[in-house]
Amino acid sequence: MIGMVFTLPQYSQGVLGLNPQGAGVRLLPIILGLVVGAVPADRIAQRVGVKVTVALGFVITAAGLIVGASTAVDSNTWFVAGWMAAVGLGMGIGFATAASAALKTVPSEKSGVASALIQAMQKVGAPLGSAIFGSVLVTVYQSSLSLGGLPPAAAEAAKRSVFAGVAVAGKLHSPALLESVRHSFVQGMDTALVLSAGIAALAALAALIFLPGRDAAAAPAEQGAVERVA
Repeated sequence: MIGMVFTLPQYSQGVLGLNPQGAGVRLLPIILGLVVGAVPADRIAQRVGVKVTVALGFVITAAGLIVGASTAVDSNTWFVAGWMAAVGLGMGIGFATAASAALKTVPSEKSGVASALIQAMQKVGAPLGSAIFGSVLVTVYQSSLSLGGLPPAAAEAAKRSVFAGVAVAGKLHSPALLESVRHSFVQGMDTALVLSAGIAALAALAALIFLPGRDAAAAPAEQGAVERVA
């Protein structure tokens, strides 16, 4: 998700030509999806259990990412907003449930340690996700560019980023290069989204294998309550 947050503004500005404010507005569907997913997550977990709820969240996330991987240079705005909202919805359901379950299954005197551990995992996951997403995107972007006939300096500049590529194309008045830069960036983004969907699918599988069922998750909390009464 963090990789998407860093990448989508580049797509909005470099590919679609929007200004920074417009690119920021395009991120709102993710936030909306997170809120919509997080609000009912606890009630869903009470009905079907933590294991199924977290897995469901990651399945929705993976589905949204797979749909997003079909994004093209000329994709409809509502199409992009839709799959972004789906990714946010899945993350809201899955993360909110997992975090809540982690805090509920530890003794109250260790809740601070559990909360700190969750925060640490977030801090590690954010840059790691951005690095993986960005590395895949850049690798595909650079390998997909059509740079034949360009001066070496211009070709190297175009490889740096989508913004540099657009600037070089504008300076050389080359519509062909501009089209190549935009299509190459979108191809790299789509590839990174496919990889992200695979990771989300693995997370759903891990949730089903390792997370406790509804009865098992409730047991530690009930035991803690009994001990406090005693």
